[in-house]
Amino acid sequence: MLRIAVVEDNGRDAEQLLSLLRRFAQNNNLEIDTVRFENPLLFLVDYKGDYDMVFMDIDMPMMSGMEAARSLRKIDSHVMLIFVTALACFALNGYEVDAYDFIVKPVQENFFNVKMNRALKKLAAEQRTRLLIKTGDKSIRVYTDEVIFVDIYNHVLSFHTEHDVISTRGTMKDIQETLDSSTFAMCNKSCVVNMRHIQMIDGDEIVVTGGARLSISRPRKTEFMQQIANYYGNQKINMGK
Repeated sequence: MLRIAVVEDNGRDAEQLLSLLRRFAQNNNLEIDTVRFENPLLFLVDYKGDYDMVFMDIDMPMMSGMEAARSLRKIDSHVMLIFVTALACFALNGYEVDAYDFIVKPVQENFFNVKMNRALKKLAAEQRTRLLIKTGDKSIRVYTDEVIFVDIYNHVLSFHTEHDVISTRGTMKDIQETLDSSTFAMCNKSCVVNMRHIQMIDGDEIVVTGGARLSISRPRKTEFMQQIANYYGNQKINMGK
């Protein structure tokens, strides 16, 4: 199922785009779920981080599409963003918000189909396991391969990623049930580490991407080291001193 958001204030333009999406899905045997937002404020307030693709008009009242895209990137740096606009000159600035592409109005179906096929190939090539983390009144999507480690303190789980630290309430059991045990290993009762991010094992500590040092507890050391051996196989890892 492909989830697509259409952020478009003009009802006629929105209906044309939704119709094109429906026909494209039918002709290509795709399942899609589309949601239209009449203005970007409604889109951002309701954003849950579970869209695969966002079509965004640029020229909208209250907030421009470019402003909305900047706000979107603060909460979701990964979702595929495509501008649909009559203002092609402004769409060229899409690199500022990591827009994947832009489509000029009025939208021509054959041109739209070419863009969609290209976008789907990009999504297929980048398929990665994702997590949806609820924090406060927002949900943030992260890719598990970007999670360096997860620790817990006072029932607050902190996801330390390559870009940020995202906190939410939960238990270590929740994490163990969610994350793939072939990639993530528990080094102590309060911390699970992504083995792909281990840079060095130094005695009873691990050094991970970014330089953080995590302790390996004595009760878990044998099992943890076995998981490391299984993960790396014949690859060499720096064992420190």
